[in-house]
Amino acid sequence: MPIERSSWVAIRVLGSSHTNPVWVLVDGGPVRTSKRSTQWCLDSVDQCWSQKERFIAKAELADAKAAYAHARKEYRKRLAESPVN
Repeated sequence: MPIERSSWVAIRVLGSSHTNPVWVLVDGGPVRTSKRSTQWCLDSVDQCWSQKERFIAKAELADAKAAYAHARKEYRKRLAESPVN
């Protein structure tokens, strides 16, 4: 089976199980999901923050904001790298 872009594959035994993922890198490129999946993850970070922010202790709020900002930055980077919709 030709593999056109970096991805993971597994061998499946129908009806029972499959192997762990085997990571296949094509031309050294990163493994990326579709733009749609990556956008869903980015949206989920925002949704999670909107529900949890008010419960975070003041002493931990700055670190939490930084962590969520880092997650958003990474997902935006991956969104730009995603080869397919």
